[in-house]
Amino acid sequence: MTMINPQNPLIIQSDRTLLLEVANPLFAEARDAISSFADLLKSPEYIHTYRITPLSLWNAASTGMGEGEILGILEKYAKYGVPEMIRKEIEDTVRRFGLLQLISDEGRLYLVTEDPLLLKEIWGYRSVR
Repeated sequence: MTMINPQNPLIIQSDRTLLLEVANPLFAEARDAISSFADLLKSPEYIHTYRITPLSLWNAASTGMGEGEILGILEKYAKYGVPEMIRKEIEDTVRRFGLLQLISDEGRLYLVTEDPLLLKEIWGYRSVR
């Protein structure tokens, strides 16, 4: 069940676009929170537009943010709740962060992972061998 909070400043669209109402009393607080995992696209007078991208989520994950923290922020400021599709995309993207590491050793590059299935999948690409 989606909670409707008309006093909240954030509208979350299914294309990962976030619309933030500038005139809302929670604007500055919400802006500071969402800017840690979403990119500002436009900032006209009344509505600021942000976009959540895989790269913006990975940047957030690299600072230690998890999917729970990101979803918690969205839930806190959302006017109409977080669409299930957005929730799943955030969870899937952030959980993949750090599964692979590129290590340089004596002039060679190595892909390192603790997931044997992922390693097998990657090994299937000719360009990696």
